[in-house]
Amino acid sequence: MKKIFALSIVTASFLLANGYKIPEQSLNGMALSSANVANASSADAAYYNPANMPFMDDKNYFEILMTYINLPPVKFEDSSNHQTYYSRREEFLVPQFHYVSKDFNGYRFGFSIAEPAGLSKKWDDVIPEAGAKEFTLKTVELNPTIAKKINNNLALAFGFRAVRSEGVANGLVPNTYSFYLNGTSTDFGWNAAISYQDDEKINKFAITYRSKINLTLKGDASGYIGAYNFNTSGKTTIPIPAALNIAYARTFNKTTVEFVLERTFWSEYKDLDFDFDDPIVEGAFGQPKKKDWKDEYSYRLGITHKCTENLTAMLGFAYDKTPVPDETVDFSLPDSNKKIISTGIKYKIDDRLTLGVSALYAKQTNRDVSADPAYQRPAGTFSEGGAYLFAFGLDYSY
Repeated sequence: MKKIFALSIVTASFLLANGYKIPEQSLNGMALSSANVANASSADAAYYNPANMPFMDDKNYFEILMTYINLPPVKFEDSSNHQTYYSRREEFLVPQFHYVSKDFNGYRFGFSIAEPAGLSKKWDDVIPEAGAKEFTLKTVELNPTIAKKINNNLALAFGFRAVRSEGVANGLVPNTYSFYLNGTSTDFGWNAAISYQDDEKINKFAITYRSKINLTLKGDASGYIGAYNFNTSGKTTIPIPAALNIAYARTFNKTTVEFVLERTFWSEYKDLDFDFDDPIVEGAFGQPKKKDWKDEYSYRLGITHKCTENLTAMLGFAYDKTPVPDETVDFSLPDSNKKIISTGIKYKIDDRLTLGVSALYAKQTNRDVSADPAYQRPAGTFSEGGAYLFAFGLDYSY
């Protein structure tokens, strides 16, 4: 099913940021609600702001962490028949890795393994499972970077992005249709950054940009439409959108405050268009489905306080605006504006090893929707949902 497959592969998400993008990629990043750009100074600078790498001490830096994600059920109250549906509660363990090299003839190198986008949404009731019985997307990004200090205050960086994606979808209307779909792809992009710091490292300013990556998913679809059984191949292209971050950080004695304004260019996502090899399936479900998402802002604030020589505490706040218009909200992506609060601590064991923990809570606002058969959506209200994240990891340098 063309429209169902395209939705399932790429548009139901962990719901940690607007749309299906995931910004939390490190201990500091989670603890600061991703307000970790201008002041990034650990191994995760390789991902959040590689232009900061030349300003770091001349050592090798590593960060290894494991993130636990808990997705509470999303609630939908159907106003047409006064029924209430809940998606499943879901749990995940996600590993991440960051590295920053020592100086090599004026250059610093970085490498990150991250998950830039993702989905998981499962429903078991008849109405929502018609288009969203199960949607899963896994992505892994390999992101090598290189940075050069221009002078004592200014540095530039550039990186290459390779993203491997894998998706699964399942939908069912008994005696009408059933489908099981899967697809994979490997796609590429780039990122760039510029950082400025004053001589005392009190004021820091940064601009980072991550390019759009089109997920060129190809896969197999099987199932039935009425009495017709099908097993066919198909493809679709869906963007991980470009994102621009403008960040400013200022240090007051032992406390650093950072503000990040992020612009995500979701307007590239204009419609869904999946092409099936089977002409019967293509003829029945081959029309592009309009999405018309909007570019949106995220506002992030992070506070880092050095409590003692060994203990550092962090606190973060963020507000993410959804790019999804009211007309296109459905069970595969019940997205809405989010308020995020986070915290974390790091403890320095010795000159090389630091241990840390972080936690984050994302609260979704309620969203009313009108009935629209094209999106298999009755009139009602999406509520609850959100996400809980916990991470444990270590920093090592030498």
